[in-house]
Amino acid sequence: MFTPALGRDDAALMRPAYAKAEYDLTAGAGTDNVEQTCATLNLLTGFGTVRFQSGTLALGATATLAEGATLTVTAIWEHSANNSTWVEIGTDQTILTLTGPTSGGTVTGAAVIGINLAEAETYVRAKFKGDLSASGTDTAKIETVYLLTSPSVI
Repeated sequence: MFTPALGRDDAALMRPAYAKAEYDLTAGAGTDNVEQTCATLNLLTGFGTVRFQSGTLALGATATLAEGATLTVTAIWEHSANNSTWVEIGTDQTILTLTGPTSGGTVTGAAVIGINLAEAETYVRAKFKGDLSASGTDTAKIETVYLLTSPSVI
């Protein structure tokens, strides 16, 4: 975002990267409570001579929920030296919980989970899982994008 009062362009210091297409889930169906793997980023060659110090998975969700029912989203980052053997960084974190309003309805929310890219291996990716508490009626859509920040040129 360009901030004229401060004389800086914050958007120039970040780069978005594709993470995953929108994921639709239905309570109790084969799409509910299933871990989704986002795109792999190659930190060595994927961005030319630019190296980033920090990465964020930004996640947005829209859910149609019965009263009191929930959508819970967990996420985790992984890294790999060879794009084959992956190591989770930390443990799965609950990053978003949406609760159905009185009489049910549509709710929205957003969340982030970050990674220190300066200490990561060559390849990184995020995983997330949406879990609907009801069975058979509730639905949700989850969108994701990577945001890479703190660039330096080598």
